[in-house]
Amino acid sequence: MTTGEILVIAAAAAVFIIINIIMWTIIIKKERREAAAEEAASADKGIKLPGGVPGAAAEMGFRLLENIVIVHTDDRI
Repeated sequence: MTTGEILVIAAAAAVFIIINIIMWTIIIKKERREAAAEEAASADKGIKLPGGVPGAAAEMGFRLLENIVIVHTDDRI
């Protein structure tokens, strides 16, 4: 390899690293912004208990027994 080829490879690696740093900085800022918005939205909805039951439902005597997620697919079990 000649010196020119090594410099081209080094320059490409440097550009790749700089682009990666910029990309991850943008992603982290976006996630922080979304987390702050989500936190502000959850504060407006009222008190939630650890089990995910809203405070009004807990006062009425409802209890969360199981947390089941149903996904509709065409597959047979």
